[in-house]
Amino acid sequence: MASDHNFEELEAPAKTAEELHISVATLRKYSLIVEKVTGNKDYYERTKQKSRLYSAKDIEDLKAFRALSKNADLTLQEVARQIFAVSDKKTEEVKKAAKIQKSVATNTATVDADQVVKLLTMLQNTIASQNKAIEDLQKQVARVEAQNRKLIDRSHQLAEPESEDSKEKANNKDQEAAKEITEEQKSEQEAHEEILRKARENEEKRRKQQVEENIHRTLAQMQIRPKKKHHWWDRFFK
Repeated sequence: MASDHNFEELEAPAKTAEELHISVATLRKYSLIVEKVTGNKDYYERTKQKSRLYSAKDIEDLKAFRALSKNADLTLQEVARQIFAVSDKKTEEVKKAAKIQKSVATNTATVDADQVVKLLTMLQNTIASQNKAIEDLQKQVARVEAQNRKLIDRSHQLAEPESEDSKEKANNKDQEAAKEITEEQKSEQEAHEEILRKARENEEKRRKQQVEENIHRTLAQMQIRPKKKHHWWDRFFK
C-alpha cells in the first residue's frame, strides 16, 4: 500500500482528522481497525518517525467508514470489512482480473484468426475470379486473331493476279449463266406463244359458232308459213 503513495500528496494525522471532523485519537483508532481487518500493518504510509500519512483515497475511504459506522447494527470491524478490501479478497480479485484478461486475449486471438480465414477466403475467391476473367479474355483474343488471319488470307487471294485457269473457269461460269438465262427466256417466249395460239384457236371457234348460229337463224326466218284456209260462209259470221 505504501508503494501506491509514492507520487501522491499525503496528509498528516492532524489535517486528516480535521477533514473527517474527528479527533486524532479517533483517527488512530479507525486506522488500527483498518490495518487489522486488512491484515496489513503497512496499509498507511508512515514517516520516519512512524507517524501515519493519508492519501486522498484513504481519506475518502475513512469518510465512508465513519458514515457507515453510525449504523448501530454493524460493528466497526464489520464496517471496515465492507469498506476496505481484505488481502485475501484482493488476491482473489487479482486472479479473477487475470483470468478475464486471459479470456479476452484468447477471444481476441480467435476473432483475429477468423478474420484471417475470411480474408484468405475472399482473396482466393478474388484470384479465382481474376483467373476466369483472364481465361475468357484469352479465348476472345484467340477468336479475334483467327478472324484476322482469315481476313488477311482473303485479302491476299483478292490481291493476287488471276491465272489462266481462273480466267477460264470464270468464263465458263459466265457462259453457263448466260446459257441458263437464254434457255429461261426461251421457255418464257414459248409459253407466251402457246398462250397466243390457244387464244387464236378459241377466237376462231367462237367465230365459227357465231356464223353457224346466224345461218340457222336466217334459215328459220326464210321458212314460208302456210296460209290459213277460210270457208265461204265465214264471211257471213264476221
